[in-house]
Amino acid sequence: PRRHHPSPTPDHPPLPPQESEDLEKQNAALRKEIQQLTEEMKYFTSLLSNHEPLCSALGPATDLYSAHAFHQPHGSPRFQP
Repeated sequence: PRRHHPSPTPDHPPLPPQESEDLEKQNAALRKEIQQLTEEMKYFTSLLSNHEPLCSALGPATDLYSAHAFHQPHGSPRFQP
């Protein structure tokens, strides 16, 4: 859906139509990327939440969000086959 753009002012003259269209395309692409990254974050948060109780590296009494808990002994699951 097209959004209403504010009326041009002396400080902000109207954009040329092509530039405006390009910016709208970039905006749509960025919004799509944000949505994809948000979904990816939800996935990794869920994965981490499921892994935390099983992780021998953290130990039973370790606070997952403490400065010392941010370790990477397993590598990134995103890049594993």
